[in-house]
Amino acid sequence: MDQIDFHALDEHQKKLMLEVALGNKGKCVPASGGMCGEIYVFDQGENVSPRYVCAKIPKPLTNVSAEETNNRFVNELKNQLSYNHQSFVHWAFDFSEVLGTPVALFRYWGRDLEKVIRNSELSSKVENLSILVYVCSGLNHCYKSGLVAHQDLKPANIFLRDVKSEFHDLPDIDIYNLALIADFGLANAFLDSSVFGGSRPYMAPEQWDESELSPKTDVFALGVILYELMSGGFHPVGIKLSDYWPRPVEGNSKKWTKADAWRKWAKSASINFDGIPPIDPEIQSLVNDMLSVDPADRPSIDEVKVSLLEMIKSESQESCVQLEFLVDYFENKASTEPLKDRWPYLWERWQRFQVKFETGI
Repeated sequence: MDQIDFHALDEHQKKLMLEVALGNKGKCVPASGGMCGEIYVFDQGENVSPRYVCAKIPKPLTNVSAEETNNRFVNELKNQLSYNHQSFVHWAFDFSEVLGTPVALFRYWGRDLEKVIRNSELSSKVENLSILVYVCSGLNHCYKSGLVAHQDLKPANIFLRDVKSEFHDLPDIDIYNLALIADFGLANAFLDSSVFGGSRPYMAPEQWDESELSPKTDVFALGVILYELMSGGFHPVGIKLSDYWPRPVEGNSKKWTKADAWRKWAKSASINFDGIPPIDPEIQSLVNDMLSVDPADRPSIDEVKVSLLEMIKSESQESCVQLEFLVDYFENKASTEPLKDRWPYLWERWQRFQVKFETGI
């Protein structure tokens, strides 16, 4: 008798089957954080920490077999495992399956930067810039662990952890929205499978040209994100991005749904500072440098981080001191041990998971 296809079930049946398969993860509840794809959130109860976890399942792809879809999912997780354990990188803590479909389990943070930008939820310049300092720290950790280019750095792939909601006696400063880099599905894809793509509004010129990528490719994407953060959601091309991409608001031009428009913009990377909320000159200058067409002209991640810290320092000496302390603490705490030695249980779970879903056995 053939096994039931998990993806053929309706949503109610999927949630029920996941609750049964995962056993001790609690009740499957609606996702409130705007996460897309095959993501299911579980409430483990108010007396459990963390209360919420999520199960990620590979999304079926058109004209791609289930075996190849699973293989790509395993490769994404393999990348992600090689970059943990650091506090500014999102990582899986267990692996399972449901009806023969692979499942990766993560802590659920509830918010991502895209939602925050769209809803104008951040309160200050210091808070905006501190989030990007954390992103720089997380990326640097990944580069030291084998990442060449994330290739899909965008606000939706940066989760936010509100530390103030966990620790209530922290100083009253705006540096406690910690960022976690997520979704490594395209990490080093240009090397592994000759795939240079990403999310179009954030793609660097070298991605469009399918030439060699580097950490400077991610610097370009981070420049777009910095502009969005400081302008209330405007893209450097001069549009309110959520009004035009990936689906335009009714009545808006469909121009920005097409690859050619983004390719043309990236080749010049012109920036429109007119008609948007004012951006400080030093931030304008940094964005200009980060969006240089030639990767060699862009600053390194380390240089971006230093520039951001200097801007924070000019706003608040206390915030800068505390932020530097936090970043140094988490960077020094990051483990350099192989997963096999650091977390034997997870290593064994991963080995079994990998053998089954990478080879289809």
